Amino acid sequence: MDTNQQWNINAIFKAQDSLEAADAYKHYYKQLYNYGRKLTDNTSLIEDAIHDVFISIWQAHSRNSSLDTSRSYLYSSFRRKLFRYHQEAIKRMQREERATLSSVPEFGADHFIIHREQDQQLKATILQALQQLTPRQREAVYLRFYENMQYDEIAAVMDISVKATYKLMARALDELKLLVNLPFYLLLPMLRLLFIKQ
Repeated sequence: MDTNQQWNINAIFKAQDSLEAADAYKHYYKQLYNYGRKLTDNTSLIEDAIHDVFISIWQAHSRNSSLDTSRSYLYSSFRRKLFRYHQEAIKRMQREERATLSSVPEFGADHFIIHREQDQQLKATILQALQQLTPRQREAVYLRFYENMQYDEIAAVMDISVKATYKLMARALDELKLLVNLPFYLLLPMLRLLFIKQ
């Protein structure tokens, strides 16, 4: 196939069963496909748009056999159709997302009341457990979670080394973890919530 060959678009529609029409169709299908790939990655939309634009032009030719189709008309028709299909695909995805979001279960007021009561019970348990720590452990926890101090600052305040601060805090948290029976990933956020400054 000569790449410089000029393909007669009208042969596709006027001499549909000819070899020239088949070759022209293959040529323009490939050209439109490549053009569509510059506009979108969705190959299904590209193929649908190519198929439908040829069908539309065939139907127009069947109604008016003297219709003359140009290359620019073929490309602009394809481009409009591809954009329309693309917009429809986006709208369809948005509808599906909205439908998915609306199917998320809603929690009733009793759910939040139960949650609040559980949080209050947990808060009371943690406060009670804090009272069982040594005064220095309590002080370290207070400085870390209420005053939001770094370990070097706590060390300076308590007049101990940073290494001793880490040890003191580790022992305090280990003890709290055992007393409240919570894993660290839940205990630490609870301590932060508990000590949020009002």
